Amino acid sequence: MSSCKILRKIYGPIQEGDIWRIRNNEELNRSINGEDIVKFIKTQRIRWLGHVKRIEEGVIPRNMMERRLFIGSRRGRHSLRWMDDVVADLKVMKIKQPMEKMKDGEKLRLIVEEAKAHPGM
Repeated sequence: MSSCKILRKIYGPIQEGDIWRIRNNEELNRSINGEDIVKFIKTQRIRWLGHVKRIEEGVIPRNMMERRLFIGSRRGRHSLRWMDDVVADLKVMKIKQPMEKMKDGEKLRLIVEEAKAHPGM
């Protein structure tokens, strides 16, 4: 999936009167303030992980992140999971004990700001 396609899914269509239309690339670039699209998406993933870590137990997004949803193993190579990508990004940033820091909102904001400026992201 291309990064613009992902952003279109995140921001959704625009309503102009009675007509709905898809956002064009220029509008998407304005909405992310000219940031690098890949870096923007990676920082949003880190922000979402922090949000899910802070919500209470038993809520569906947290259950899906922390528990096995199926029994047994599938055939073939295991596909990368969303969490694997986020953990790899945090390792690139060399953050120690990231899951503990995700539970504190202020530390999470610092991690997200560091991710926006990090050259390896």
